[in-house]
Amino acid sequence: MKRISLIFSIFILLLALILLSNTSQAEAAGSNIGVVNMQKVIAMSNQGKKANSILHSLVVKYKAKLSALKQKITTLHNDLKQNSSIMSSSEKLKKTKEFETDIANFSSEEKHVQGVISEKRFNLLKGIVAKINVIINNIAKQKGYIIVIDRPDVVYRVNSIDITNQVLSQMNSK
Repeated sequence: MKRISLIFSIFILLLALILLSNTSQAEAAGSNIGVVNMQKVIAMSNQGKKANSILHSLVVKYKAKLSALKQKITTLHNDLKQNSSIMSSSEKLKKTKEFETDIANFSSEEKHVQGVISEKRFNLLKGIVAKINVIINNIAKQKGYIIVIDRPDVVYRVNSIDITNQVLSQMNSK
């Protein structure tokens, strides 16, 4: 009986050693993963701030243009509402058509503005993301990472695998 107990104890000990050996290999393999917060790099980098400034000035420019059109529509609407009872039918019809045309123009201009801003944002971000990807590839090769994951998709990570600040630093140094 003692012999069976000794064999069983040795078996458990060997099994524990095997499991511990596999755990250290898994931890070593896990260290080949990097994590980056792309959104932070874009927002905090000099290029990202410049792109945001360009987009902001574009939005301000178009917002002023849309605001002027909206004011014209509001003025025309108020004029129609207040003076429709004293207008001739032809004058009323003319103002109504002008009002409807201005609304259609406003809607069309608004869609155009959204398209222009979206296209500009896409083009600005495309260049920034391309630069970030080059930097990430270089860091991954230097550190031996087999994969780098964008941080929003990561539930848990060890801080040592987060390369966001390195990427940001290299972006701002160029």
